[in-house]
Amino acid sequence: MKIIEKYIFKEFLKVFLFSLLTFVIIFLSIEALERIETIIEKGVSVKVLGLFLGMKLPVFLFQFLPFSVLVATIISIGIMSKRKEILAMKISGISDYRIFLPYLAVAIFFSFLSFIGSEFVSPPLKEQSEILWDTKVKGLKKKASFEAERVWLKENGLIFNAKMVREKEIQGLTVLFIGDPWKIYKRIDAERALWKEGIWELKGVKISQFEPSGITISKLNVINLKLPVSLEDFTQGMKEPEEMRFKELYRYVREIMKEGLEGRDYLIAFYLRFSYPLSPLVLVMIGVPLSLLLGKRREGRMPQSIALSAFVGALYYVTLTFSLTLGKGGILYPWLSAWGPIILFGTMGFYLLESIKH
Repeated sequence: MKIIEKYIFKEFLKVFLFSLLTFVIIFLSIEALERIETIIEKGVSVKVLGLFLGMKLPVFLFQFLPFSVLVATIISIGIMSKRKEILAMKISGISDYRIFLPYLAVAIFFSFLSFIGSEFVSPPLKEQSEILWDTKVKGLKKKASFEAERVWLKENGLIFNAKMVREKEIQGLTVLFIGDPWKIYKRIDAERALWKEGIWELKGVKISQFEPSGITISKLNVINLKLPVSLEDFTQGMKEPEEMRFKELYRYVREIMKEGLEGRDYLIAFYLRFSYPLSPLVLVMIGVPLSLLLGKRREGRMPQSIALSAFVGALYYVTLTFSLTLGKGGILYPWLSAWGPIILFGTMGFYLLESIKH
């Protein structure tokens, strides 16, 4: 590695570590302020909050990594422009393209690191942090578990199987009535199950009675049942997309699509698992040309560099959020919802790269 590349890496790393630390401290503080009231109300030790935030720390690190890369790219170039170092490099025959290459290498590295983090680090820590909060702070007993692409729950001689648990309903609910000794004597299958003030309203119901003389099947449009479980019992067992590793998420998406269930959130999360790690790369492709252009026109003044990084980062975040919202609302295809911002900003990046000198 040549001296110029080493120097660029050094300047980038200083700003990157500072910006990443700043992002994490801000959002950990917000998380702590939102949770501290509950901690005090429940009379729980502050150590539990510390453990909870400790689990959240790596999640935030990987979540804000792309924006830290963007900020470090734009500001480090701004600092070098202010000190006339970019100008000195160009006088020495170093092209804009050569200045861009170290940032490209950094972006590729952090894109790979972001994928590793979203696959192996964030899912288990996010899941464990939520379990810690529910059990140690809320005092809830975890009854349900997510296994074999289903939520399973056993209560009072009944076994419940839910294919998908949403905010206000369950899609694909099966209730097994177990007699003694461990023999199923009745099974209820419902396309949808709505939780209404302590009563379950089941829709699209099939009831199977297992008797010595044979199996009796009856179908009903709607029935109301009082069962010894609530919707919250199921939601505790249901994993969010961010809590699943790729293989588990893939199996679950494939299963719910085969069942014909509405699982756009999980399908979008599946595509996002591949698209979001590319964020550092596309943001660097935009950040470097804009920073070099700013250095020429504004003489590398720092306020403009900070404003530029904030503008590009905010624009990307708003675009990503808007695209995901459209996808979850059924307006965009799930794959386009997740990949749209990457395609858009990647195209802008390639266009801007044409402006730098090779």
